[in-house]
Parts: sequence; structure tokens; C-alpha cells
Amino acid sequence: MKTTKIIYTTGLLLSSFLFSCRKTTPVSTPVTTTYSSMDEVFGQLNLQSKTLTVDAAIGGSFFGNSGTHYNFYPNAFKTASGANVTGSVQIEVTEYLQKGDMLFSKMLPISNNEPLLSGGEINVVATQGGQEVFLKWGYPLIASVPVSGTAPTGMKLFTGQPNLDTTQMKANWVLPVRDSAKYMIGIFVQHVGSGGGDTLNIVSDSLRLCNADQFMTSPIYQTFTVTIAVTGATLPSTGVFGYTLYDTYKGVWPLGRIGSYSAGVFTEMHVPNIPVHFVVFTLINGKFYGGTLGATPATGSNYTVTLTQQDAVAFKTQLNNL
Repeated sequence: MKTTKIIYTTGLLLSSFLFSCRKTTPVSTPVTTTYSSMDEVFGQLNLQSKTLTVDAAIGGSFFGNSGTHYNFYPNAFKTASGANVTGSVQIEVTEYLQKGDMLFSKMLPISNNEPLLSGGEINVVATQGGQEVFLKWGYPLIASVPVSGTAPTGMKLFTGQPNLDTTQMKANWVLPVRDSAKYMIGIFVQHVGSGGGDTLNIVSDSLRLCNADQFMTSPIYQTFTVTIAVTGATLPSTGVFGYTLYDTYKGVWPLGRIGSYSAGVFTEMHVPNIPVHFVVFTLINGKFYGGTLGATPATGSNYTVTLTQQDAVAFKTQLNNL
């Protein structure tokens, strides 16, 4: 009886060992998400804001979704007519710190068709009872934006002006002017400085869109083409989006903006000869197709980006890591 029990137990252990040693084949999960339009894709991947409440008399500080720290002075808010604001104020903040987030939120760092190198973009809106409120003269917002490594030097404060045509970009970034009629009324602090080597401190007495930026220094622009290929499908005639992401900077430039696009080919002439990644995506039969290609652009060259069916959310994450 004992012998039978030993043999039985040994058999169970051997079976368990053999089963555990089998190589398991990973099961790939097919991409099943279907979109009705590219607007739906951008809507899904657009960054979500974070809303917090502060006491106007006390002010307050808090962190946004991406680690930016916001600080508001006591008694800093006024109404559109200039009256002092008391009670609770709702602060809505959105932070565009990664290239994929900038791209799919259509918050590209571009100023009057010139590429910018960004340290980070933020949007800050303050309201009370559904009505927008503003900062008083002398009570600036301080937003400390995290950066990886040493904070870049030479950054300036840019403000965003909403675009009427939001096909590619929702805002145009400009250097603020004291007498600007839109968001810069009463501004006196226009400064972006490094804080401790790991943050950019944006100081502004105007809310809404703020960006720590600098223009490129003497870029040597190249003229080249980017051709699109598709695996297992046919490229649509419209709704194809292409971009250049700078590898070592927070820069995003839409392919063909100063150039053209026709029949699956972008002609570009406003990207410098620095390491970049070309990014192209579209919808085919409601499915998201995307592709990337690393290159250093050179005049006269052609680069082919191959699109494959992908998960749009994972694709955006990939771009954030470039």
C-alpha cells in the first residue's frame, strides 16, 4: 500500500514538473477598437485635465496630473470687472509635457510656422460659479514643470493664441506683449527660469496657455520626401497625418506644413538635419494604422514609413517614450 502511494505521488510530481517545463506560446490580442473618424481618435487620446478647488483668500498649491506643481498667492483672483474674488475657486490644469501628448492633443510647439523647442506646455483656467476669473496685478501664478536631467537654458515664456483652424494645431505660441488685449492685460512678470536643475519655473500673471520655449538656433533645414507604405491594406486618399518628432528635444513638427502631401508622399522642407522620428497614422476601415521611422533628414533623400494596424493608445505611449 505504501509503495502504491509513493508511485502515485511521484507520478503527480513528474506530471507537474513536465507541465511546468512546457514552453507557452503567447497569445496576441487582436486590435478590435473601431473608430468612425480621426476626430474620434484625437478625442480619445487628447489629454484629460485635472480640476481642484482653492480658497481665494488663502491661495494654495497642488500637483497636476504630470507632476507640475502650481502655487497661487492669497487674494490673487479678480472678476472680469476687477472685483475681488472670495470663496472657492475651481482651478483646471492640463499639462503637455511629452511629445505624444502634444501631438494627439494638437498642442504643437510652433510659433508662426517656426518650430519651438519646448520645456513643457500648460493650460490653467480658473472659474467660480461657471464664470472665468483672472489674476490680479502683482499676484502671479508659479508653475514648476518637471524636466528630465538638467533644465534647459535659454527658455522664454510663450503664451498660446487659439487657432480658428484646429485641424493640426489648437494654438499658436507667441512671446507675450504688455498691451496684448487677450490674456496679457496687466502682465509684468514674463519669466521662465531653472529651479534646482530639475524644474522650469513658469511665472506669469496671466492664466490660460503658457509654454516654456525657445527658437531653434540657426537650423539647417532639409528638403526631402516621406513615402507611406501599408501592410495588408490600402492607404486612404484622405485623413493621413504625418509628423516629425525631434529625438533629443521636445519638438513636434507636422509633415507637409511647409511643403505638401499627395498620394501617400509628404514633401517636407522645414526639418533640420538632426536625429528625428517620422510618425504617420491614419484610419483604414475604421482601424488605426500607424508607423514610425528614425532618421537624420538629408536633402534629396526619401524615407519610407510602413503602417501596420495598432492599438492607438499604445501607439501614443510609444511616441511619449521617443
